[in-house]
Amino acid sequence: MKHLLLLLSCCIGLCQSSLLAATQINTPTVSGVWTQQGSPYYIHNDLLVSVNTLLTIQPGVEVIFMGNYMIEVQGQISAVGTPEQKIVFKANDTTGWSNNALPTSGGWRGIMVANGIGTNLSAPTFEYCLFRDMKYIQNYGGLLSYAPVIYVNKCEFFHNLTDGTLLNLYYNIQNGNSKLKFTNCDIHDNQTGSVMFTLYCDSTYITNNKFYNNTANYGASGIYTHASLNATSTDVLIFKENELYNNTVTAAGGIVSSFQGGVTYILKNKVHHNQTKFQGAISLQSKAGTIDQNLIVNNNQILGDGIFCGINDGGGGLQLLGLNLDNDVAGRNEYVVSNNIIANNYSSISGAGIWAQHCKATIVNNTIINNTVKDYTGSAAIHGWGPYCKLKINNNIIVNNKQNFQPADTLYNNFRMHVLQLSISNNLIDYMPTAASIYSGLQGLGSNTYSHNLSLVAPPTGIGPGYNAVNADFSLAAAATNCINKGSNAATGYGTVDYKGQARIFDQLIDIGAIEYQKKIADTTTAIKGIDISNQIKIYPNPSTGILQLDYNHKQFSLQAIEIYTLTGQLAYRLPVSHAMQQLDISMLADGVYMMQLITDKQERALKKLIIQK
Repeated sequence: MKHLLLLLSCCIGLCQSSLLAATQINTPTVSGVWTQQGSPYYIHNDLLVSVNTLLTIQPGVEVIFMGNYMIEVQGQISAVGTPEQKIVFKANDTTGWSNNALPTSGGWRGIMVANGIGTNLSAPTFEYCLFRDMKYIQNYGGLLSYAPVIYVNKCEFFHNLTDGTLLNLYYNIQNGNSKLKFTNCDIHDNQTGSVMFTLYCDSTYITNNKFYNNTANYGASGIYTHASLNATSTDVLIFKENELYNNTVTAAGGIVSSFQGGVTYILKNKVHHNQTKFQGAISLQSKAGTIDQNLIVNNNQILGDGIFCGINDGGGGLQLLGLNLDNDVAGRNEYVVSNNIIANNYSSISGAGIWAQHCKATIVNNTIINNTVKDYTGSAAIHGWGPYCKLKINNNIIVNNKQNFQPADTLYNNFRMHVLQLSISNNLIDYMPTAASIYSGLQGLGSNTYSHNLSLVAPPTGIGPGYNAVNADFSLAAAATNCINKGSNAATGYGTVDYKGQARIFDQLIDIGAIEYQKKIADTTTAIKGIDISNQIKIYPNPSTGILQLDYNHKQFSLQAIEIYTLTGQLAYRLPVSHAMQQLDISMLADGVYMMQLITDKQERALKKLIIQK
């Protein structure tokens, strides 16, 4: 009996200890520090962090909402967890969460941040936080921030439901110092009107995040959308090294969209296996934009039965739209599309690979293959339209793009054009068109290589979105002699590196396609030569005022030529050199950043970044 009483006493003590550890929050305002020792924190009403106060939430804290409540931050908040002790925001009872007819059941409403914490991007406001069970129907909520500076890092957002925007991060007051940094987050399995919207007047950094298994059912924003204050805004969006897959947009909106104004850089992302209704997987309508080194594959655009409807109703992979549909405005609607893999996408309308409307686009050194279109008058590769549309299509692989999986070539396999100006040159194309069949003023048609033979290392096994292209290797095989050294160095916009980050001009001429061929030592099937010896040659001073010193063992190898390229890939300077040359006068070049290539008599190469600063 004594043992039993002792056991019961211990159990009661443990239960009391557990109850005492919890903290009940039912005051209207909060501040101070929420600790792991006081966790979990049960929230019984809407909370306010007042002006000039700070709420700090420590690692390992659970914040549990007992109803459809939210936290409004007019002062400051800091919620920084650790990988081992994440901060969790969730609902106590999720009964009714999936029922839109019960707008307040099963979830909490979110956090609205007016001020955040800090004045720069050095410290996260939220880090290692888990946000789940948010729900708001015909109301505002989610993670809503209109703080001028906010940094969100390594957080997870899943199992959230809204007919609005889940992550609404903006600062819509003209202020050159407003910034957002959103990095290393997972956003998945949410049901939303749109998943994420951003607007900042200086810079927005969206890097190394994953968006997957999300559904956007309402509105016109889709999965991720950025906008500027107006068409003349000069803010910058860096959307880099993200992965977006298995997302569905059933209303308007794309998977990645950048609306009016600003300058957009979409770089090194993987966008695959997504489905949209109206727009392409990537949709660009900013003042200017660069889309470079992306993998854009296995995306579906499925508007109705394939009936052409409007200016933004096509483009399975990439959609380029001019903001002003009636005028060719200098400095606006100018895009560069370079070094991308655009493959195995589908459109029910046109432009399964690229849809370009009312814009000026340079489409250079991409691999555009295996895309399919349903509409018999549509183009499976590139669609261009609009009385002020100007397109330059150079150095691309454009092969195996088909109408509704049909094997036979027809006029519209690759192109549908009604534009102001068009040049198509130095591409590999799988059929021989005529200028009149594409566009009466077409330039450069005779410079293309026309062949059905495309030798890639490990391409997708078939045509269309049913064949996975994510893990394919689109590198040129040694037998791809119709692509290796067949591009034009005079083309603009291809940059200094290819899709894989390799030197873009490996030999004296650029290759066709997104990936530059890199010769292996044992490869004797082509005349391409070149072994990287960058670590055996030093250049200094760098930055240079115009006189450059070369430090290398001239007894080990002899220099044959020096080439200096601009960052857009244009040859700025080429000089044959003597084998022992150790000083170079480059004072004739303008200040800027260049890529310098030094070539030996054995076709060995050193690639150096060079800064001229007089």
